[in-house]
Amino acid sequence: MNELMRQHAMARHAAGWTGALALTLAAGLAPAQAQTATSANPFVDNAKFGYMFRTSYFDRRSSGDDTGAGAFRQQAMGLGGWLYGTSGEIGNMLSFGATYDFVVPLYGPSDRPYSYILRDPGQDSVSVLGEAYGKLRLGTHSFVLGRQSISQAWYLDDVVRFYNKLDQSMIGRRDVRGMHPLQYEAATVQGRVSEDTVRYYGGYVWTARQINDNSFRNLYQAAYQTTVWPEEKKTGDSAGAAYAGLQWKPDRNMMLEGSYYALKDMLDMAYVDFDYVFRMPEKNYLRFGTQYLYQQGNGTNQLTGGRDFHTGYWGVYGEARLIPWLVPYAMAGVTSDGEDIRAPFSIGPSYLVQRVGENSKAGEHTWILGSIVDFGPIGAKGLSFDINYGQRRNRKTVTATGLTPATDWDEMATDLIYVFPQDGPFKNMRVRARYGQVWENGASLVGTKITNDIRLDMGLNIPF
Repeated sequence: MNELMRQHAMARHAAGWTGALALTLAAGLAPAQAQTATSANPFVDNAKFGYMFRTSYFDRRSSGDDTGAGAFRQQAMGLGGWLYGTSGEIGNMLSFGATYDFVVPLYGPSDRPYSYILRDPGQDSVSVLGEAYGKLRLGTHSFVLGRQSISQAWYLDDVVRFYNKLDQSMIGRRDVRGMHPLQYEAATVQGRVSEDTVRYYGGYVWTARQINDNSFRNLYQAAYQTTVWPEEKKTGDSAGAAYAGLQWKPDRNMMLEGSYYALKDMLDMAYVDFDYVFRMPEKNYLRFGTQYLYQQGNGTNQLTGGRDFHTGYWGVYGEARLIPWLVPYAMAGVTSDGEDIRAPFSIGPSYLVQRVGENSKAGEHTWILGSIVDFGPIGAKGLSFDINYGQRRNRKTVTATGLTPATDWDEMATDLIYVFPQDGPFKNMRVRARYGQVWENGASLVGTKITNDIRLDMGLNIPF
């Protein structure tokens, strides 16, 4: 029986590889044929096609505490990414786009699911029409309707670590862990005014597809697709989410932004963030940031089983580049006792995210110290190494009967990243090796529980 199952799995893998290759060749031939029959039609002439290649390996494991309690392992490897196509504009206004997202399992034991790479819980392949949208553009303003990835990212120039806020939004791509970005069925607007010193965004989201799923689901169900929850957690309903945000950058040294989100029958969220950079010679600088995030329950409060809540988080951040190759940074934050900070549809804008630990638990006091070594100025362009260490204390679990202590959490996290800098077919190829280790103590644990986290991934945009 095991041999038969193995043969079936191999057959599925071969079929996935064959399908992926066929689609890649078909997408490559389409623009080639279009080029041989050129026209004066910008809808055709300005069309773009390509393949965003990705492969990734994930391995997170723990032997549990001194008694073995809490032992687990999550492990998978996959190859895929997405084929993409965008048209030119009709009348300098209307265009269309789509992606086909897929993952072929290279390794995925069925008893080690929830790896962010393959489809849970059986470690299966992923195959889905990820994006399919129409876009109406009027100058610097745009309206997008259909399946889409959503990004509100806007950065301060020449700041090394602006990704510390990741999605900058509670509705975002979450494009740091899986093989695809998180996608939505939505209507969205974005625009730029005041000579591009002010940007606005907003929209309404009906459903979401998590990073390793084949289906677009209502927002409550989509919130649980990458986490180990019983199936009954995925049977609730949510009618959607409305959101709006504003970003103001009066010059290259300062940025202020804020946003609001209403997720029906789940939670309301409001977020404000301020960043300032003091510039020095030779692209050196000092940077300071602060942010506040507020969340409260609404409607039927499905995320907490009907219990209403409100909570908040305040954080500060500092970063310095005083010599060209070294960028130390530090951050700290305090979360109220009301509830955990939740970010079901992005990593979120919080400073406090590490390789394993994401958003803070109720009552958490957090600090993180780290540094990036940029090897470019010393002869290895494109190579960087990031290491940080953080402590999470005073953490609590909120229940219907009150607060109970959660484990203390220490994490060491590293990233080794190489971006291919030379021109040619591999330009901007990105290779990353990540390692993190977490030590947990206290609460119900006996001794120390150690979790190890290993990730290897590679990505390359291949335009056709």
